[in-house]
Amino acid sequence: MCRKQFLLINPPPIFFLHHTFPIFLFCFIICVFCSCHCMCLKELKLKDEECERLSKVRDQLGQELEELTASLFEEAHKMVHEANLKQATAEKQLKEALGKIDVLQAEVAALKTLVLSTSPTSPCKEMPPGPKAPFKKGHARNKSTSSAMLGSHQEVAVTQPIVRECKEVDSLLFTEFKVWKEEPTLERSCSFLERIYREDIYPCLTFSKSELGSAILEAVEQNTLSVEPVGFQPLPVVKASAVECGGPKKCALCGQTKTCKHRIKFGDSSNYYYVSPFCRYRITSVCNFFTYIRYILQGLVKQQDAEQMFWEVMQLRKEMSNTKLGYYKDEL
Repeated sequence: MCRKQFLLINPPPIFFLHHTFPIFLFCFIICVFCSCHCMCLKELKLKDEECERLSKVRDQLGQELEELTASLFEEAHKMVHEANLKQATAEKQLKEALGKIDVLQAEVAALKTLVLSTSPTSPCKEMPPGPKAPFKKGHARNKSTSSAMLGSHQEVAVTQPIVRECKEVDSLLFTEFKVWKEEPTLERSCSFLERIYREDIYPCLTFSKSELGSAILEAVEQNTLSVEPVGFQPLPVVKASAVECGGPKKCALCGQTKTCKHRIKFGDSSNYYYVSPFCRYRITSVCNFFTYIRYILQGLVKQQDAEQMFWEVMQLRKEMSNTKLGYYKDEL
């Protein structure tokens, strides 16, 4: 047998390797591809599950957001409805209160007119001289004496003229007030307030202690003055800087020995000044005027026209004028 025939019958190992290597490589590539494909499918499945879970979370959050928005809108609508009801109730109560105030003011004005229209020497106010005899049940009056007294009183009443209080708008003062009302201000330079300062406020707050009087006027203008009763005081707090000027028996404004039922202080200051009833009434009359002027400035006086406001200002000026002349009201 020749060598060629032997090689054909028994090929060497390298021959098999040369022919089987491509097949092996192809199989290896197929296996790797299948493995990668399986991993990709598995990862894709995990991604799909994650996407499905996130989608459910998104839908749940969206539903919760819609429910929360709906509840918020419902709550806001409910709050607005309740606020409207409260506002309507408050406006109704305010209207009723203003109506009652108007009625009471009308009654007070009628009573003032009735009282002032009665003469001070009216027979109804005169009493016969001598002490009154106590009235005892069962004792009859002396009719002849009563008739004689009544007749004499009627004769006196006939001879006396009927006096009533009248008022008339001063055109100059009313014009100044209307000009001020168009652009209300607390500046002293305007003609309306300049006249009141000169004629009423300055004389009313002129005391023997001029520096303290100026400080009071400045505090009244800034709305920082406090007036409190001496008997109504909170629990005492001891302060090293606290100073009390005057005393319960000495007025710090006039320096005279008088019973002081009130004391004043400026803003947050701890210094107190005792004032007599007369000085206190002079201060409060000016405070009442500034309070009403501030109400007009803030637009709170809506139920009165210009003439009614003017007469209210004149009434406050009348109180200041009476006070500076020595007339005042003392609380018993």
